[in-house]
Amino acid sequence: MSASYWESTQRLKWQHTRESLSAERHQLWLLECQLFPQGLTVTMENTKGSGQPVTRTIPITNYDMHYDKDYNLRIYCYFLIMKLGRRLNIRQYALATAHIYLSRFMLRASVRECNLYLLVTTCIYLACKVEECPQHIRSLVNEARSLWPEFVPPDPTKVTEFEFYLLEELQSFLIVHHPYRSMEQIVEALRLEPYALTLSAEDLQNTWSLINDSYITDVHLIYPPHVIAMACFFVIICLQKPYRAKHQETFNRFMAESQVDLAEVMNTVQDLIALYDCWDKYNELWIKFLLHSLYLRRG
Repeated sequence: MSASYWESTQRLKWQHTRESLSAERHQLWLLECQLFPQGLTVTMENTKGSGQPVTRTIPITNYDMHYDKDYNLRIYCYFLIMKLGRRLNIRQYALATAHIYLSRFMLRASVRECNLYLLVTTCIYLACKVEECPQHIRSLVNEARSLWPEFVPPDPTKVTEFEFYLLEELQSFLIVHHPYRSMEQIVEALRLEPYALTLSAEDLQNTWSLINDSYITDVHLIYPPHVIAMACFFVIICLQKPYRAKHQETFNRFMAESQVDLAEVMNTVQDLIALYDCWDKYNELWIKFLLHSLYLRRG
């Protein structure tokens, strides 16, 4: 394991620019258009008129079910990982690693050609092994089946088979550096002179939660962990009431003197703001209905 992010495969092999990320996803988009030109035909109940079911075709150009274009799907994937992880009391570092594996995998494959629920189960299984908190495969599969019995097969070997597929797409680069450690380092640096700023437990919890939510976005594929941690602190501290203005001023001075790339921090903040704007429109029932229509029809 590389102790330094700067020498890690995360930076050398898996850190993208926005342009390279867009180009890679465009290649996947073109492949999807070739493989699924007919789009997805779904039948929905009609609550109006005659009450007869209505058939609707979702064209391939529609944002629905494209991980790079649809925050609905991203948020849904986030909740799938968190739901299964909490059922098994898996620590957050491992779940964060599973989020990264899923994001990287979705650069190479479409939800139309893989079983998303089996992918989530396999990402958690592999992440727990890498983060040294392994889960027994039968326990993991049993919990996953209790949540998604139609889509997770009872045979644990299906997870191990998918694991090889996942490893191939990840190119066996599995070590991930997260912003949580950078968050702890920033807290320690703020306590020292000349800043002497001690953040409250509520500030730290809110920052931790914001880092968790940031895995829905692309920032972990683009920016170093310390940039993401700094951006999350900036959001939390700058949302404080006016009587905390001194804390805001101190943190802004610390950020300016830290030599962190402020443009990257502000871009990360913008991505987080965009995330919460999309979260207000999140429709879990719709994306769940689309996925189930696709997978059950295929089955």
